Amino acid sequence: MLHYSCDVCKRPIDVHADVRHVVKIEVFPAVEEASLDSCCHGDPAGAEADHLEAMQELLEQMAENGADHDLSGDDGARSMRFDLCDACRQRFVKNPLGMKPGKHFDFSNN
Repeated sequence: MLHYSCDVCKRPIDVHADVRHVVKIEVFPAVEEASLDSCCHGDPAGAEADHLEAMQELLEQMAENGADHDLSGDDGARSMRFDLCDACRQRFVKNPLGMKPGKHFDFSNN
């Protein structure tokens, strides 16, 4: 039997009595539409050939550097998954980025 615990408060989550919430977060570099348009103008077949040539050159360089076993690279993309209990889910939904509330100034009506 699988046992779950909240990734925030570490409390065990009983799947028969408690609600377990799953939070999935993906972080990846944004690709602007303008940069996509600039690389795809002209002959589509020619654009594809350029990408294939560039990929072949990259693979050859990686093989020369002894990095042919690691094709993943670090493009900044990441996927994360967390299990939360109901109480931690409520706190997460209210403040998903965990930002500290800013200072609020109250000024008199002078």
